[in-house]
Amino acid sequence: MSPTTTAVDEGAGAADFAVEVLRLLVHLTEEGPLAVSLSLPFGLSASMKRHGLGLEETIAAVLSLRRALLSLPGLDAASEPVPLRVPDRVMFVLNLAVYVDGLLGRAAKVLGVSRGEAADVAVELLAAS
Repeated sequence: MSPTTTAVDEGAGAADFAVEVLRLLVHLTEEGPLAVSLSLPFGLSASMKRHGLGLEETIAAVLSLRRALLSLPGLDAASEPVPLRVPDRVMFVLNLAVYVDGLLGRAAKVLGVSRGEAADVAVELLAAS
């Protein structure tokens, strides 16, 4: 390990990354449709690099966001679609982020709050788990 490289605590790194992804989704959605935003892949890539995560850790972290959001009162986890895994891991991460963004919107609607407030609740649930 070089002197400029720091070790990353994968548990803390993944949790911090998940929070950062929620904030990124809330911010990007304010700018327009997320699925066509070039900021999504760049933002995810920058966050992954900042937290020292590879694709598999990123997928696990974003799926933890899904679990946290689905645990919110009023959301029916049984009727929520299961994200399909595709062979291209990068495309799967991007599709998963767009899916979680939609789920965040549904959670906000059910809770009667803003997307940012729904993200705050999900962050609390992530911290408690």
